Order: sequence, then structure tokens, then C-alpha cells
Amino acid sequence: MSLRVGIAGAGQAGDHHAVGFSTTEGAEIVAIADLNKELASSVADRYGARAVTDWQDMLNMDLDILVVALPHNLHLEPAEEAAARGIHVLMEKPIAITLEDGKRIVEACNRANVSLTISFVHRYREELQIARQWIDEGAIGKPMVARETMGGQRGPHLGGWVENQAAAGGGVLMYSSIHGLDRLRWLMGSEVASVTAQAARFDSSSEIESSISALLNFTNGAVATLTSSAPLYRAQPKFWETEIYGSNGLLRLRTREWAELSSDSRLERIETHTLSEELGPHYNFGRQAEAFVHAINQGTDPYVNAKDGIRSLEIALAIYNSAEQNETVYLA
Repeated sequence: MSLRVGIAGAGQAGDHHAVGFSTTEGAEIVAIADLNKELASSVADRYGARAVTDWQDMLNMDLDILVVALPHNLHLEPAEEAAARGIHVLMEKPIAITLEDGKRIVEACNRANVSLTISFVHRYREELQIARQWIDEGAIGKPMVARETMGGQRGPHLGGWVENQAAAGGGVLMYSSIHGLDRLRWLMGSEVASVTAQAARFDSSSEIESSISALLNFTNGAVATLTSSAPLYRAQPKFWETEIYGSNGLLRLRTREWAELSSDSRLERIETHTLSEELGPHYNFGRQAEAFVHAINQGTDPYVNAKDGIRSLEIALAIYNSAEQNETVYLA
């Protein structure tokens, strides 16, 4: 019997989640909710689902999974209500914009014994999977230094709420580069101990940062830099790159394109752009949906769990605090 899925939010993220669950065996999309009924219908009609304007209406449709793809400040209430009804929750990143809300979401799901996963979908991309495999094999030795760089990830295709501090909780860091924080935690295999950061606004009238640069020190002694920037000019290409220098080698990857390994004994490059061309640029949402359905059916911990959501939020908030106070911030 298929798990019944409702998606709260029919914007860019909600649409990607719908594509992911539509190709997942053992899942059925039954409803899409959005305040914009026309937008909800445009997504729902593709999958024979019902379109509604209030996510609460979906909770009466015998859902098994609620996907929360709403503005960041609206994550708490649907998560708590879904959990109270025994509905599993797939939460868009960040888990929330405050630690208090994030912890309440985790507590609600734990109390109801429902699964909670956070949509750090980059982990499901082929080049990230390859990089993690190389690290686990010891191909580069101990990860020591990392560089995470992204740019050009925001544009008119996003909802206006992402420019609002109260709704988004921040700018390019909260919307995009929180993925980078999760990538670094996951690939470096260690927690962040301290951050030193600077933020910049390219538009003086904007409420949110356009750029963030951060130095991250890990508990195992490794260090990393994260640099993220909104587009500076109209034709700026999108890119996302990671470099990790290990004690015995180097790995590099460019999201949606390739992964590369070099050491004294091994040189390897794997092209991954063909997978995006074959399955679509957002195939990782399908992998995420499959993994969550599998975890629910097997009663196992999700591939990306509640701790991952809380830790990434803690680091992001520490980065903002560091940039504002112009000092290093230490995480507990």
C-alpha cells in the first residue's frame, strides 16, 4: 500500500518535491496546498492530486507524509500538527529560523514517534555520493582542509518572501548555503567547533545579506571556508564547488557536473552531468523521497535526520552572530 503524501507549498521547492515523490514507488501524492490556488492546481493537476489553499485541510486526508515547503518562519505549526496526528514530516531546510522552533519540531516528532527528515538534498547528488565514498575508502586520508564556494543561486524564480528577513530568517546563507554547511559536516565527518564570519549587502535597501564568508574550525582540528554570493550581474553562471584536501590526497567536485580525485597513487574523474541530463536536474529529490519512504517502511532512522537539521541551524546562527559581533563564535 502506497504512503499518502501531502505537500504544503507549491513554489519552487514544493514543485521539486512533487516531482520526486511522483517517481517514487510506494508513494502517492494526494494533495498540494498553497495560498495561491492557481499555483497549487498547476502542480496538483500533473499528478491527479487535489489542490487546496490551506495545508490544514490536507491533515484530514489520511496522510502518511507531510512535506513542509513553506516560508522558513512557517515551519513549526504544520510540523507539530502533523506529528500530533501521526504523520511523518519531510521538512525543507532550514528546519526553522530559531533554535527554539527547531527543537520544538524535533520534540513533537519524537513524542509522536514519527519520522522527521530535513531536505538536505545535495547529499543525494551523485558527485556528493562519490565524494563520500572516496572519503570512506580512505582515498584522500584524513580530511584536513576544505573550501566550499557557491554563487548565482538566487533569482526571480524564487518567491518574494526570500527577500524578507522575518520570513526567511536571513539571506543567501539561510536559503542556499545552509546546504554547504551540511555538505561540509557530512564530508568532513566532524562537528563545527567555532566560526568567524563576515556578511555583506550589495543592495543597501535589502533586509538580508547578499554574501557570506565564513571560516569554520572543526572539533577534529580540520578547517574549512565557506563563501556564498547572490548574483552580482545578470549573466552570472550558477556554480557550486567543493575542495577537500586530505592527508593523502585531494578531492574536488562541481555540483551537477563532476567529481575528481587525485593522490600519489590515484587519479580519477567521474562525469555526473549525464545523470542530470538523463533524469532531470533535480533527480536528487526522487532519491530523497525513496530514502524517506524506505526509512518509514523499515522503521529506521532517516538518511538525513533531526540532528542534521539542528546542527546546521546552530552553525548558521553562529555565523550570523559572528558577522554581527565581528568576533569568533564558539559552538557548544
